[in-house]
Amino acid sequence: MHHLRSHPRLAGLAAALLACLLTVAVLAARSRPGGRCAAAPPIPVLPAQLRALGDFDQPYDATVPRSLGSAALQAASALHPDLAAATSLGAPVEIAALDPARHDAIVFPLGTNPGPDGAPRSIAGLAVFLRSCGDQAYFSTVDDLAAAPPPAFPGVSRDRAARLLGPGAQPELVYVTTPLQPSWRDRRTGASVPAA
Repeated sequence: MHHLRSHPRLAGLAAALLACLLTVAVLAARSRPGGRCAAAPPIPVLPAQLRALGDFDQPYDATVPRSLGSAALQAASALHPDLAAATSLGAPVEIAALDPARHDAIVFPLGTNPGPDGAPRSIAGLAVFLRSCGDQAYFSTVDDLAAAPPPAFPGVSRDRAARLLGPGAQPELVYVTTPLQPSWRDRRTGASVPAA
């Protein structure tokens, strides 16, 4: 310590280095996937149909969308036989939880009525997985929309949300109580518009 006091430049350099290390540590903690490693894993309470199939009470690797997608289709057809025709799987939709006590979600749209390009023109259901620490995801639920299928999920695109939120908006998909009812929120201002 005496050595640092006698060399003010060395003391200043040490202080700057310490400040840089603290900044890097804070940024690394904030950028962790999910950012909710203090929360308990979202282990599901499974209906009998999924308990009989097995594996749905175990975490899936969130970095392997094919595995999650297969589980989404399997769960949908087991829980809602009318969704067995929903063979088209949309791209996974990431939705951040605004409440730190909740988990971020990965939602798979289950499509029907494919168009000429093969993309679904109707969303018959939504399969939801909740993200735990790191790259783990747990099955959560399947929502059957076959009675009144919307054309897309989310119903409002990111581009449209950006126009609605105003110039320079940076929309992110978030939810408060359920990922089945997300909103687009401007990262800068906190203003939001429904995504449905």
